[in-house]
Amino acid sequence: MDVHCSTCGEPWDTYHLWHDAIGETGLTGTEIREWESLPQSEKLAPQWRKEFEAAGYIFGRTLINLIRCPACPKGAQPDAEKVQLKAEIEGLLAGDEDGLAATFEDLGL
Repeated sequence: MDVHCSTCGEPWDTYHLWHDAIGETGLTGTEIREWESLPQSEKLAPQWRKEFEAAGYIFGRTLINLIRCPACPKGAQPDAEKVQLKAEIEGLLAGDEDGLAATFEDLGL
């Protein structure tokens, strides 16, 4: 399944966001394994979010809500309407990342 960046519209495979994007950060192998062992609800704690942001990723409440990605042009701003819509859907489907991913894909978000 693909979800789209709220800033540039680039499609991103959910598997990549869940499993591979962490490898694009500056984390060591040990830190990545630590992150991989966390429940989904803890994977965007402040220390991990900081690492993702340094790699060009900005997420909403989950790894599926991609607000900014490494493909975004410098200075590009997120589409405020998409950000708000995705946040509302995230709130409704809290804890169901598969359902969230499917909904985002169905809506082209």
